[in-house]
Amino acid sequence: MSETRTHSKWARKVSVLAVLLAVIIGATRALADDDGPNASAQADLVKQANAPISSIFQVRLQDSYAPQFWDAQGRGNTFSVAVTMPLPAYRLLPFPQLSLLTLPVAVTLPDGVTGFGDVRFADIAVLDPGHSVLFGLGFTLVFPTASTAMAGQGKWQAGPAAAIAFLPENWLLGMLAQNPISFAGDRKRADTNALFLQPFATYQLGRGWFIRSQPVLIFNWKTGKQVVPLDLGVGRVFRIGRQNVSVFVEPFWNISHDGPAPRYGITLGAALLYPDFWRSR
Repeated sequence: MSETRTHSKWARKVSVLAVLLAVIIGATRALADDDGPNASAQADLVKQANAPISSIFQVRLQDSYAPQFWDAQGRGNTFSVAVTMPLPAYRLLPFPQLSLLTLPVAVTLPDGVTGFGDVRFADIAVLDPGHSVLFGLGFTLVFPTASTAMAGQGKWQAGPAAAIAFLPENWLLGMLAQNPISFAGDRKRADTNALFLQPFATYQLGRGWFIRSQPVLIFNWKTGKQVVPLDLGVGRVFRIGRQNVSVFVEPFWNISHDGPAPRYGITLGAALLYPDFWRSR
């Protein structure tokens, strides 16, 4: 009985989110046509909305639901809020910086426990902006803010980060790499040292529509384990009044795993885009 109620709860949640996303996408034809940006500006917004660390201010909402796990019974869900905060040249350094703060607001584990996760922050200094190839170096931090032990790693972590992106015509191609390493925290918890690789690819279909893929590959240097997912999604950038918005839906599958990991799932995302954030200040 309890299992049936849990399944119904998650099914209703995913259904509501899917319906809302479908309504938003379907309703944007007229909105986008009435007061949308020109083709060039819209194309740039599509690229920025799908870059893991972008050069415009954004507030991103993302929900990932996994109905089935490898090596674990139950379902999982992660709802996160992320903020990208670019800093123009000479605000702190003589070159632009791209920052990403990720807050895992609600992490639901297969056993049904829900809690706040570990906060993550990354900052990349862009070394060669304004060209069709961008490259940056920086750092990544992980803060042990999880409210339950299983929702986080219990360790303060820091490490290098790097990003590269190619922007040919309708494409956005690149890679974001982060390798946080534990240096303090709960002594009873295992030390951490893992490489997070996030290849990203976006192709623009026109009128704000796009297809995208952004799997996060995890390689644990301590245990030799890895998680390798594949995903493919579709979305659109449009305007509601004067507000630029991006939405997407993206199913995923884990083709390689060690230990508990989702078999498959679906990610729904929405972002508020502010391309003129610094110009108004």
